[in-house]
Amino acid sequence: MLGIMLIPKTVLGFSCSNTLLVSDKNTYYNNENIYLNGSWELYYDSGFEVSYVQIQITNIFDTILWNSSNYYTIGISQKNWTINIQFLNLTLTNYPCRIYIKMFNYHEDFNSNEVGTTYKEIITINITKRAVDCELTNFKSDLIYGESNLFNANFYNGNTSFCLENETLQCIIRNNEEIIYQTIFTTDKDGMLSFNISTVKHLGLGRNNVSFIIKNNSYYLDTTFSYEVYVKKIPVYVEITNLVDNTEEGSLLKIQLFYYYFNTNKKPLENESLKIIIYSNSTIEYEETLKTNQTGFVNINILPSIFNFKEDDKIFYVDVIFNGTSYLENRTICLSFQIQNFQYPRNYSSFYFLNICLLSILTSLFTSICLKVYKYKKAGFKLIRDITFKF
Repeated sequence: MLGIMLIPKTVLGFSCSNTLLVSDKNTYYNNENIYLNGSWELYYDSGFEVSYVQIQITNIFDTILWNSSNYYTIGISQKNWTINIQFLNLTLTNYPCRIYIKMFNYHEDFNSNEVGTTYKEIITINITKRAVDCELTNFKSDLIYGESNLFNANFYNGNTSFCLENETLQCIIRNNEEIIYQTIFTTDKDGMLSFNISTVKHLGLGRNNVSFIIKNNSYYLDTTFSYEVYVKKIPVYVEITNLVDNTEEGSLLKIQLFYYYFNTNKKPLENESLKIIIYSNSTIEYEETLKTNQTGFVNINILPSIFNFKEDDKIFYVDVIFNGTSYLENRTICLSFQIQNFQYPRNYSSFYFLNICLLSILTSLFTSICLKVYKYKKAGFKLIRDITFKF
């Protein structure tokens, strides 16, 4: 008869094997949780030695940021952990922060007092801040001085559509590289802020740079969103309200102009100087400065016959120039008029005038001689053939 001896399993010596440590992913944002799963087999004789397994999280300098309890259970063990990254007190910049998750094993022999430590598993984890996107609604890049623009800015993480709720942002406006306005905004629960930007209070004339800045935020990357707004001067308009266009000799040319601009409502250009230039063939004939009245009108009266137009001039021009102000655009209008029935002054040569002079002298001499001859005949003096003129 055969007998079978069953030998119960006993601890023959210390061992830590079949270890496994995994995380749900390798890259996390600063406000997420790390989910860990670990398993191992640990055997030792508790009468002569001690051993345990511990999970540790360290930084690049091997400083322990977090650790689990010590697990002394002999045999097969399996555990799960949830670690809130915010509790690790990491100092994050715009670059990923690297941490290490380790399965640590400790063993001590009581007889020999020998202590052994080893890392059975190591996982490398990257912690980073979230990238931020910005979307503007109803934003205008071109404005006229005096206008305002109410727009919304929505801030979110593009990959997850995660809104930046109750986050603080700085707004800086620069004009010609100089800071002219800055303030602080806080986003609402939808990651949105509203800004009624004014060309009078917040912007300058010309090119403006509007920046929204996220900086030193615990959860989001340092980011600057910049947008350009160009502020133009207020356009000035002009209408010809009356024109008496009669350029015949002796006629008065009458022009009435109305200057105005829009600043919410239509407003006349009051008491502003206008330069009047009259010219033909690029030759300036006349200049004058006039002013608009309180209702924006100006009257221009021109007598064309007083100007020295040449006979080949067919058209003369009238330029009315408004040179603008700090906030009003310059405005120039050019009017042209056809010359009709003018009596042009004649241009005579020097030879023509010389002949006229000689003829006048000869006529005077002839008249003088005739008078002398008549007188001498009457008095019995010499005949005309005996008279000699000395010059």
